[in-house]
Amino acid sequence: MIIGIDASNIKSDGGIVHLFELLNNLKFKKTKFKKIIIWGNKNALINIKHNPKIYKIYLNHKFNNLLIRSFWQFFLLPYELKKMKCDVFFVLGGIFFLKKIKTVSIFQNILPFIDDDIKVYPLIQKIKFSIQKIIYLNTFKKSDGIIFLSDFSKKILDKELDLNKKETTIIPHGVSDIFICKKKHNFKNKVKLLYVSKIDIYKKQIKIINIIKKLKNKIDVSLSLVGFYDKKNKAVLNKKIESLNLKKNVKLLGRVDYKKLPNIYRSHDIKIYASKSETFGMTMLEAMKSGLPVVAIKNQISKEILSDAGFFCNYSDKSLINNILKVKKNKKETLKKVDLGRKISQNYKWTKTSDKTFSFLEKFI
Repeated sequence: MIIGIDASNIKSDGGIVHLFELLNNLKFKKTKFKKIIIWGNKNALINIKHNPKIYKIYLNHKFNNLLIRSFWQFFLLPYELKKMKCDVFFVLGGIFFLKKIKTVSIFQNILPFIDDDIKVYPLIQKIKFSIQKIIYLNTFKKSDGIIFLSDFSKKILDKELDLNKKETTIIPHGVSDIFICKKKHNFKNKVKLLYVSKIDIYKKQIKIINIIKKLKNKIDVSLSLVGFYDKKNKAVLNKKIESLNLKKNVKLLGRVDYKKLPNIYRSHDIKIYASKSETFGMTMLEAMKSGLPVVAIKNQISKEILSDAGFFCNYSDKSLINNILKVKKNKKETLKKVDLGRKISQNYKWTKTSDKTFSFLEKFI
C-alpha cells in the first residue's frame, strides 16, 4: 500500500517540525504501508532522514506562488497520485480540490476561523482569510478523515461542519527529548523572557514589548523574540522598539535552526505565550521540557496544553506584569509548576504521534 503526502504549502516552523518528526519516527513494520511519496519544498523535506521507502519529490521555488501551486494541486497532482498508484492521500496544508482518492486532512491553520484576531488586519488581509476559510472548509467537506491536533481545534471546526458524518481523531504533537534540561532557576540578576513564534499581528509581540517598557522600571529584564518574520512585520517591531527606547532590552533573533532551539530555551528564564489562534502550542511543550516556567494568556488552548503548570493571566498589562513578577518572587510555586510541566511534557512523544497518525490513515485503505 502506498500513501501520497502533499506538503507543498507547509512553510511554518511548527508544520515543518511536525512533518519530519512524523516521518522520522515512523516504524514501517508496524504499518500496512510499503511506500510514501511526498511532495514539498526543500525547507519542508530536507530534515526527513533518508529512507528507501520514503520518496521525496522536491517542488522548486515557483511553487511559493499561490496561483502556480493551486494550478498544480488542481490539475497535475491528481494525475501524479494515480501514476504513483497511491492508495491514500494525506493533506497536510488544508488544501486539495479534486476527490479521486481516499483522503485524510489535518486541521493546522485556525486563524481564518477566529474573528477576534482577524478584525485587526487590513481589508486585503481579511479578504485573504475569508478565501482561505472557504478553501479549508471545502477540503474538510471532501475529506474522508480529519486529524485534529487538540480538542480546542476540533470544537472550532465543529461549529462550521457536521463532524458526526466524518471519521475524526485528535492526535497532538510530540516534543523531542533534545529539549530536556534540568535548569536551575536564579532570578537574582536579569530576568530573560523568551517568546518563540512567527512574528505576526495575532501573536501579540507588540503587546509584550509594551510590557517590557513597564517592567524595566521594576526589574532588570530582557526579551528575545524568536521566529520567522517578513520585512513589514520586522519594520513594525523595530519601530516600536526604537520608539520605546528598548534596543538594549528587546532582541529580534529571527528564525532559529530547530537543533539550536534547545540552547535558546536554556539561556532564558521565562517563556511567554500570548496567542489564542493556535491549533496547538508546541512551544509551550518545548518550554516545559526545557524546565522553563510559562506565563500564558489564559484561553482554551493554553489551558489544554499547560493544565496546572502555567502561570495564567488575561490580556491586561497589569495581569501579565504581575504574573512575570510572581514567577520571579515566588520560587516555591515556580519550582512546583516547572516540575509539573516536565511531567506533562513526558506524555507528548513523537513516536506516539507517528504511530497514531499512520494507524488512522490505515483505516482508509
